[in-house]
Amino acid sequence: MEYDGVNIVGARGITVERRMVKRPRITVDEDARVHMVLPLDFSHKEITALIDRKGTWIQKQLAFFREKHDACIQSRADAVLYLGEFYTFRLLPGLHKNFAVNATGKTIFSGVNLLADGVLDRWYQKEAKRIIMERLRHFADAYHFSYNRVFIRNQKTLWGSCSSEKNLSFNWRLIQTPLDIIDYIVVHELVHTEILRHTEAYWQKVAALYPQYRQARVWLKNFHPGH
Repeated sequence: MEYDGVNIVGARGITVERRMVKRPRITVDEDARVHMVLPLDFSHKEITALIDRKGTWIQKQLAFFREKHDACIQSRADAVLYLGEFYTFRLLPGLHKNFAVNATGKTIFSGVNLLADGVLDRWYQKEAKRIIMERLRHFADAYHFSYNRVFIRNQKTLWGSCSSEKNLSFNWRLIQTPLDIIDYIVVHELVHTEILRHTEAYWQKVAALYPQYRQARVWLKNFHPGH
């Protein structure tokens, strides 16, 4: 049965099911619904106390599924996924080999057909290099990092990497993710230039520069590039 006696911020509803069980159980599903299985004699007061006690855990579960849902970008064959949003493509031969982005109208204009086989991936790689280098210079200057060579690669399993020689590699598919996700990967690899392993000190440094890094990791875990 639906239960409206207690409000949980972010939940789309609370369902209560009474069974012959000894202990209460709470689950949260992908639709942001909270389901409680309770003993038959569980009172309203006990329900309220249970939710208060499990409140932090419930909010973490709701946040996880919200972030997972936000990362589910449905592919579109007639559009360009650019910085986390879909842009309509318009061919303008007068631009020749140049392109223009209308962020307000979510349109990309180009003198070449970006939707032709292989063309879009090459364009993505060039844009990934341009934007990643901009963000690298920004964070390196702001926080005094140094690095050597930078590569934009067709990596299958990694978003980025850092060698012991401070050479950085980035997956060109990052251009399909929002700019704040690109920033996370840039910070992640820059911190590796000082601390190569994922130690506690490493994550403390990342958190100091990019506090929302946990949300970014969840987003990336559930994101599936279109190419």
